[in-house]
Amino acid sequence: WRSYSTGEGTDAWEYVYTGFPVLGASSIAFAPGDSNEIYIGTGEVYNYNNTRGGVAIRETRGSYGIGILKTTDGGQTWIKSLDWQYEQGTGIWSIKINPFNRKTIWAGTTEGTFKSTDAGKSWSKVDSTIMVTDLIIDPLDTNKVFIACGNLESPGHGIYRTEDNGANWEKLIAGLPSTYGGKAMFSQYFADPKIIYLSIGNGFRSDAGTWLCKTTDGGDTWNVQSEFDYSTYQGWFSHFAVVHQENPSTVLTAGVDVYKSTNSGVTQNRKSYWYLWDFGRTPAGGPEGPSDYSHADHHAFVIHPDDPNTVYLANDGGIFRTTDFGETFEGLNGGYQTTQFYNGFATSITDSNFSLGGMQDNSTAIYDGTLEWFRTLGGDGGWTSINQLDNSIAYGSFQRGRLGIIERIGLGEYDNFGLPTPQRSNTAFITPHVISNFNPDILYIGKDIVYKSTNAGVDWNETNSGEPLSKNVPISMAISNTDENLVFVGMAPIASSAEIFRTTNGGDTWENIIGNLPDRYVTDIAVDPNDDNNVFVVFSGFGTSHAFRSADKGDTWINIGDELPDVPTTSIIVDPFKPTHIYVGNDLGVFFSPDNGETWTPHNEGLPDACMVTNLSVSNSNKMLRIATHGNGAFERKLVDIPSSVAAEPANTPRGFVLERNYPNPFNPSTVIEYEISSEVNVTLKIYDLVGREVTTLVNEKKTPGSYTVEFDASGFASGVYVYKLQVNGHSLSRKMILLK
Repeated sequence: WRSYSTGEGTDAWEYVYTGFPVLGASSIAFAPGDSNEIYIGTGEVYNYNNTRGGVAIRETRGSYGIGILKTTDGGQTWIKSLDWQYEQGTGIWSIKINPFNRKTIWAGTTEGTFKSTDAGKSWSKVDSTIMVTDLIIDPLDTNKVFIACGNLESPGHGIYRTEDNGANWEKLIAGLPSTYGGKAMFSQYFADPKIIYLSIGNGFRSDAGTWLCKTTDGGDTWNVQSEFDYSTYQGWFSHFAVVHQENPSTVLTAGVDVYKSTNSGVTQNRKSYWYLWDFGRTPAGGPEGPSDYSHADHHAFVIHPDDPNTVYLANDGGIFRTTDFGETFEGLNGGYQTTQFYNGFATSITDSNFSLGGMQDNSTAIYDGTLEWFRTLGGDGGWTSINQLDNSIAYGSFQRGRLGIIERIGLGEYDNFGLPTPQRSNTAFITPHVISNFNPDILYIGKDIVYKSTNAGVDWNETNSGEPLSKNVPISMAISNTDENLVFVGMAPIASSAEIFRTTNGGDTWENIIGNLPDRYVTDIAVDPNDDNNVFVVFSGFGTSHAFRSADKGDTWINIGDELPDVPTTSIIVDPFKPTHIYVGNDLGVFFSPDNGETWTPHNEGLPDACMVTNLSVSNSNKMLRIATHGNGAFERKLVDIPSSVAAEPANTPRGFVLERNYPNPFNPSTVIEYEISSEVNVTLKIYDLVGREVTTLVNEKKTPGSYTVEFDASGFASGVYVYKLQVNGHSLSRKMILLK
């Protein structure tokens, strides 16, 4: 995101298109002397090789990255600098550029410390200690570099220093904690770089502790200035210290809230109060709370280069600023659409101006026809649901399945009150619940025991004779549109392998119907609103298909995901007006199938380069598809009314040949197509665009029986969906492929 107004105004921020599937940008670096040359580090990985969106376990939140991107024209065009792939499960946490030599760049990553000496054309690993959460270069002696390594007790965690440009590294231990469970963050006093503050968190427990450390001799020795726990339970997630650049004894410390010290951190006075945020409606770019409000969970800071009293703060509420070094704060979020919705976004069937969803650390948001959404209920908002017979009643939830009723009390006004929801120790951080569309007195909520209410949430009864379904916890749930007794529950594979449970008798008994489906997070389940037999399920992770369909309520499963990208897939829905039309949401956006999942095409016009689509819902009254995303807010567009103009041949086409699916898919710039023929015949293999225009011919000749492989190089083609068609003896087979540049 970019602002030319220092973040001020109703439309202060604009999205920067990179042309790459960036889900999270954790670091930004400008080349000294040229603000058009920018490096972006991608990914948000707190837990090494264990980032799953934080749905079941909060310390697994985040998203994987694709390396480092670079622009030399102020963000108009981008190239890959450090080229990593999403499925590698990596992230970049810090990028710093030598202030005297813009060709020398350092990167702190999940995989260690990397360095480039040719402006990012090539990179080498100079230290292998994983989880480098912060990195600083001494501004006077650039041979000296410090790295902070570790998070959530990762191996090798500690503070390291090189004094010879990365050739050798020394672990600094004098005066520092011998071990810690969170991450560490630096703040250096530039006038005297030997003065460095270090904020060290200790994991995610509420009693974990925080160390504020300081060195005045460049890291040789350290003093623990304070063990005041300003990061609290966010020591793995969000905290830092900021030293005033004209007075090294004045320092801000930030975690959930911001504190200020004038004696080098020995005593710290609270300056912000996260709970003072304005519930209700916040106008775009307008005040978000009083002057002592800065949103909870502070992740990063930038000191104004010309004014040491002005510090920009990045937290779970967006961008905030203090102009008096922590005495007062203001939000700067006009046009900054980065809301992180969880699954469980609900849309009214009858009112096109009514939807609601739960957001990461930003409560529950209600859409009622205006872009100034109404916020209510919760810290982290969770799953929501709507009484479809009486839209004045809806349900929201927050951490670990605490349920509440949301009531319309007037035009555009809402109230909420908590329900006595059963509390369980073994529960997902974001807990699913569902409501019956035709009997809204019936609700189910998925803890380790699935509970059922028959009186609109006033009382709850244990299903399954009071026994947990398993040692895993539910993360997804679906209920029939016509049968209140038919419910499906998807489990997170934490204690054992993945599971999907089904009840056909309102929870009296449950059975595991996972069959041979992948052992991955069961992220969403959808029941065809017109036919209970048709059930769909999607999975997260990598390496297997991500979408499956059942025509018998889950007794058996059909793979429908081979044409979808191999990325975590989070949501699926059936078009209630055209039941063969299926929509899937994954980490690259939305994909559409006109034929029950046989073929797929991207459906992303109007969306960012890539976004995690956490939920799909349909506004029946105006036939709109609504998506909620983790990191890009919410969008809508009309449901597809007609299928694509080039479709696959019917399944019963006479065959003396086989056309395989191309690989890889999506691809850039080339992919391999395989086919097989059983007799000597004339063969043509052609490529078409989606409107049926031929773009190239790959094969047009007589072939003898056997298997053949053809490479399609699409270097000169634009991103999009293409169809490859094999014609043999007057018959043809075709498949779709995705070129994603």
